[in-house]
Amino acid sequence: MTLTLALALFAAAFAAGALNAVAGGGTLLTFPALVAAGLPPIVANATSSVSQWPGYVASSLAFRRELSGQRQFAGMSVASLAGGLLGAWLVTVVSPRLFDVLIPWLILLATAMFAFSSTLTRWMGRHAANVGRSRNGLLAGQFVVSIYGGFFGGGMGIMMLALYSLFALDTLTRMNALKTWLSVVISGVAVVTFIVAGIVDWPAASVMLAGTIAGGIAGARLARRLPAIWLKRVVVALGSVLTLAFFWKVYG
Repeated sequence: MTLTLALALFAAAFAAGALNAVAGGGTLLTFPALVAAGLPPIVANATSSVSQWPGYVASSLAFRRELSGQRQFAGMSVASLAGGLLGAWLVTVVSPRLFDVLIPWLILLATAMFAFSSTLTRWMGRHAANVGRSRNGLLAGQFVVSIYGGFFGGGMGIMMLALYSLFALDTLTRMNALKTWLSVVISGVAVVTFIVAGIVDWPAASVMLAGTIAGGIAGARLARRLPAIWLKRVVVALGSVLTLAFFWKVYG
C-alpha cells in the first residue's frame, strides 16, 4: 500500500467516523473508498465492517445507563445475533457477480433511509396504535433487519428505530440506546464471520480503524457545534452520487 493510498483511506475513515458520531452514514464513505482502492466489493464490505465496529462499541458504552432495565434486551440481542450471523454468512457464500449486482440497490436503500428517516419514523410512530404489542412480531422484525445489517449495514440503525417506533417500544433515548447496542451485536458477529472466512484486507482495515476512531472523537466534539441536519444532507447527496455511479458501473 502506497502512502498516498493509506492517507486517502485514513481520510475517508476519519470522515466516516465523524459522520457516524453525528448523523450516521459512515458506510457510504468507507465502502466506496475501499472499492476505489481496488478491493473486490465483497472484501471491501467486510473490511468496511471491521473498520467501523469500534465506533459502535464506543457509542454503546456511552448509553450504559439507558440500557439498564430494558425488558426486550435479551430477546432482541439473541435475534440480532442470529440475524447478523445469517447476513454475514450470506456475504461469504454469495457469488461475487451477484454481490456486485446487489450493491447499487443496497446503496440506494441506505441513501433513501437517510433521506426519509424522520418521515419514516414519524409515520411508524403514528401507526403504533394499529400494531399489537406482539413480542414475537418485534423479534421477527429485528431478525430481518439484522440479516440486512450483517450483509451490508448501511441504514440499519434507521431501520431499527423505525421498527421500535412502530411497536412504541420506549422513549426515543432508550430506543436509540438499544439500537446502538444491537448494532454492536450485529456488526460484531459479522466481523467475526468475515475474519474467519478470510475476506478482510488487514492493511486497509488497520488504516481505516485508526481513521474511524480519530473521526469518532472529532465527530463527538463537532456534534456540539454543527446541526446534524447539515451532515445528513451531505450523506444523502453523497449517497445519491454513489448510487448513480454504482448503477452505471454495473448496468451501464
